[in-house]
Amino acid sequence: MALDGFNTIITLEVALSGSLLLLGLDGTVRDLAGLRGTYRIVDKTPQAVALVLSRLEALGVREATFYLDQQVSNSGRLRGLLLEMGAGRSVRVEAVLHPSVDGVLSRMNGVITSDAIILDNCGSWYNLNRGIIEDSVAEAWIFRSSLT
Repeated sequence: MALDGFNTIITLEVALSGSLLLLGLDGTVRDLAGLRGTYRIVDKTPQAVALVLSRLEALGVREATFYLDQQVSNSGRLRGLLLEMGAGRSVRVEAVLHPSVDGVLSRMNGVITSDAIILDNCGSWYNLNRGIIEDSVAEAWIFRSSLT
């Protein structure tokens, strides 16, 4: 599986913090925490990573590659945390720093993201965050439009 690393982790951090999320018409859960070139690991990050890794293991995923935007500050630190927490798990974890994550993932199949640009262009995708949030994050605050 190929994961949009920041998209996946930040959405779960927001959910774990009880901050507002939106349920999109496509069924994905999105956060409002726009990433604008800066990121820092917060107290919810290890829990978010653990939730992702546990769910991937439960799904029987054998390999997961997290793609992280190279130009975003602290992407190397998040990469290190992902590799550290992935060590010794049944899912083999890779974390790649790349200058154009959206471009790479848009050309793949089996993508985990809620980024509409990627979803509109990739071959196939999996709605991992919604399942994790619905099953494991009771405190999540999700706005559901009457259209969904």
